[in-house]
Amino acid sequence: MKLSLACGCCRPSKSKIHRETNDPPIEATPEELLAIRGQLAEIEQSLSRLWGETIWSRTPECIQIRAEAADLIDRHFDGIVDQWGEAITAIIHGHSQHEENNRKDSKDTMVNSLIRFIDHLRDPDNVCTYVYLRRHCQEGMLARAKPSQFNVIHIALKQIVLNHIKSTMTGPAMERVRDLMVAAIDERRLMVSQFYIESRERMLRESEEKYRNTIDHAPDPMYEIEPHTWVVMGLNAAALRLHQLETEHDHDHSKMEIIGKTVPDLVPPELRQSVVDSLETVLRDGSAQTQEFPVGPFFFDVNSALITYGKKQFIQMILRDVTQRREMLDSLLKAERLAAAGTFAAGVAHEVNNPLASISSLVQSILTGEKDPERRTTMHTILSQITRISSTLKDLVNFARPTTAQRKPVDVNGLIAETLRLITYNKRFSGIRVEPILAPDLRRAFADDNEIQQVLLNLLFNAADAAPAEGAVIKVITENQRPGQGGDKSRRIFIKVVDNGIGIPREHLERVFDPFFTTKPAGAGVGLGLSLCQRMILSNQGTIRVDSEVGRGTAVTITLGAAEETVRAQQAAEMAAS
Repeated sequence: MKLSLACGCCRPSKSKIHRETNDPPIEATPEELLAIRGQLAEIEQSLSRLWGETIWSRTPECIQIRAEAADLIDRHFDGIVDQWGEAITAIIHGHSQHEENNRKDSKDTMVNSLIRFIDHLRDPDNVCTYVYLRRHCQEGMLARAKPSQFNVIHIALKQIVLNHIKSTMTGPAMERVRDLMVAAIDERRLMVSQFYIESRERMLRESEEKYRNTIDHAPDPMYEIEPHTWVVMGLNAAALRLHQLETEHDHDHSKMEIIGKTVPDLVPPELRQSVVDSLETVLRDGSAQTQEFPVGPFFFDVNSALITYGKKQFIQMILRDVTQRREMLDSLLKAERLAAAGTFAAGVAHEVNNPLASISSLVQSILTGEKDPERRTTMHTILSQITRISSTLKDLVNFARPTTAQRKPVDVNGLIAETLRLITYNKRFSGIRVEPILAPDLRRAFADDNEIQQVLLNLLFNAADAAPAEGAVIKVITENQRPGQGGDKSRRIFIKVVDNGIGIPREHLERVFDPFFTTKPAGAGVGLGLSLCQRMILSNQGTIRVDSEVGRGTAVTITLGAAEETVRAQQAAEMAAS
């Protein structure tokens, strides 16, 4: 049976031994030490004024009292640790089996903490105990605890140590050591309170930085708007980029140029009222949504919500880019219209062709016996117009019911040479210099030669129609795809038809492949040429692009897959399928 001493210990600890901590060492940075010593100096001054220099200062007398207090804790070290652990369990943890395990795990922590507390009592310049407490407040167990829990823990420690002082000392010596111990525990609590504040401020700064970075790096433009005034309070990087794109980089906007402006001032006049109506709906209902709102060349779904923080509010506006979705829907609608137009065109062509053939036969039969030169000229004009109508009807049929491409290896250079011979005697090319610039090592293309020739003829005729009155030049260029050129890993060839004609206005470039769209004067074409060219190139798994500048000419670039690569890819696909 163990006998309890007057202080409550079952046995005093061994004296005259230097205890070592067993937890991982923490190396404080010079900045951390400077911050800790600065905080400690302020608290020392406050406690010195409160307790007097005889109790709390750096005088020899006070250092002696600190040493006496440290010796007392050292002599009763094991008993103090046991009582401290029991007090913490009773006050905080309770008595469940889980908390009993927590108590066992935390005993080492209390031992190490008390060792460093003793070292600081002996040497006020030894701030190791505060290095650990500061770090624990930032990322250790104290960071997860409430400040009140830390205070309770040290109130318990103070009461336990004071009981040991009262039980083992008497007179003025006891009073001096008692007062010093209260001041030492108060210093510890005040330091940790500052560590808590510092830690919470750091966590708040990190949280704010996380919030700012999340908002700023979001892919959707986002705005913070002041209620009622509609003033922009903040915006993210995506919103800033949107303003720069909208103004086509005429100058670089900064956030400060936009912050402070009202939202209606940032949109065209015709849209301002709808923007204000949407913002007022947010104030009334808490949120609002606007679909496909135009911003320059883009379209956005706008989602706005009223955000409350503390006693303040702001409107958060998020723009989701739906330009691609709108373009896809437009393309789908256009495809549906074209399908209907194609069906209608095929029917019209069929119904018109039969009577047109009859009219042509009738005119030719009358022409045979006609002797009057003027009437013969008129009939020849009628026949030429019938031929022109037949050609247009043929284009309509080809557009409505495209045939399947019969692809095979094609000598593109040879095909171009043959095509250029075909146009030699065409009156359109009178006075135009046609320059073939053909790569001697051009790979063979895998395509339908008839369709490619039809495309070439159409492009050459277009170039001739756009040629200037003097100095007209049309270049037909072929070349192989260079390594690293383009995103396609397969080998491809390029065909370019370049002219120095009148060019195509920028606003028309996006529509050049639209069926029935033409910039030619009335009667000069129905606008199916480039649309048919695009369809045939796409059916040959190629691409076609038009670049043009008014007054400087037009360049049409066609890419086609090289035959050997395409055949090899098809064979590999067939083997994989089998």
